[in-house]
Order: sequence, then C-alpha cells, then structure tokens
Amino acid sequence: MQKGISPEVKDSHDEYAEEYDSLAKQYEYHFQEIIFGLVFEYIDSGDKLLDLGIGTGLSSSLFKKAGLDIYGLDNSEIMLNICRKKNITRNLKLFDLKKGTLPYDDHLFDHVIAVGLLHFFEDLEMFFRESHRILKKRGTFSFTVQDSKTRISTTFDEEYEVLFCGHSDEYIEELIQKNNFKLLKRLKFLEFKDLSKKDYLHFKAYVLMKC
Repeated sequence: MQKGISPEVKDSHDEYAEEYDSLAKQYEYHFQEIIFGLVFEYIDSGDKLLDLGIGTGLSSSLFKKAGLDIYGLDNSEIMLNICRKKNITRNLKLFDLKKGTLPYDDHLFDHVIAVGLLHFFEDLEMFFRESHRILKKRGTFSFTVQDSKTRISTTFDEEYEVLFCGHSDEYIEELIQKNNFKLLKRLKFLEFKDLSKKDYLHFKAYVLMKC
C-alpha cells in the first residue's frame, strides 16, 4: 500500500482542474518541457508511454507531438475528462495510485513518466518497482521530485491544504540500485512557490533506464 498521499490532493486537483493548464502558465511551470527535453534522445515515434498522474495531459502533449502512443492513469475523473478532450491519448484509466500495483502487464511500455506527482508521496518504492516491471528492457523511467536535504521531508502547503514531500539524492539513489535501474540524467531546477514569484522550491528531474 502506498503511503503519504491524502484525499485532499484529489480534492485540490478536482477544484482546480478546469484552470490547471492556465495556472501552469501563470506559475511558469515547465516540468513537462524539462522531462521531454531530457528524454528526447531515447524516444522513437510509435513508442508506448505511460504517464502516471496524467491529469489534464500537460506532461504528455509534447510526447504525443513526437509520435508516441500515450497511456495515462489518474485518480481524478474531472482531470481525465479534460485530458480526453485533447485527443492525445490512446487509453486513459481512472486509478488510485495508492493501490500499489499498476493495472498493466509486464514489459508493456517503452517509457514511464511521473511529472509533478511524486512530491505527493512519502514512500516512492512502488513507483520504482512497478515501473521496472511494466517497462521493456532498456525502457526509461523519468520523473520529478522535490529536493530535500533529509532522506524524506514533509511540509504542509496552506494555500492548497495538502502535504508536500521532499526526497534526497541518497533516497533516490537507494531506489535506483534496489530496483535495478541505471541513472542516465539528473537535473536540478527551480519552481515558483506561489504566484507572487518571490520564493522558489528546489526540484530535480531524473531519467533512468531499466537494466
């Protein structure tokens, strides 16, 4: 069972679903472009990509333009409905990531991404274990995490009333080794904390390859 995410996360996403893409522009949110740029050299047209926490499809749109077949999971039906209207996916599923086992067969995907998702979870073991299981050999698992000086840190966001989790390099490296991945790339970047754009949060993007 996945630990760390609260029901308030889904409620918050439902509440802001209709304006999510607009808010992303206002916040100058570039997670999706960072991940796409880092993964680009490993993708081919026709590859199958699974987007964990796909939401409105923001993280997958560039991969669709590059010719990939997009599959997605999310626990918000409202978000998924917005994503469907964009016609960028081959298949979408309403799914609670706390269940711990992804609803796909082994060795099905060429790529798995989790963009702007993992900072809602304390324990990331399931994401690494299950991504490895459903990826083909030499498939990529790419994701963003909020940076932390301690192994796992938690802070409560008063504006959105949700718990955010940070993860250290050491913790991520443990999961990479334990789940038989190879680190290809790692990039540290900043994200605005609120619309005042006076304060930042530190994030990292990772690209791994299944060994």
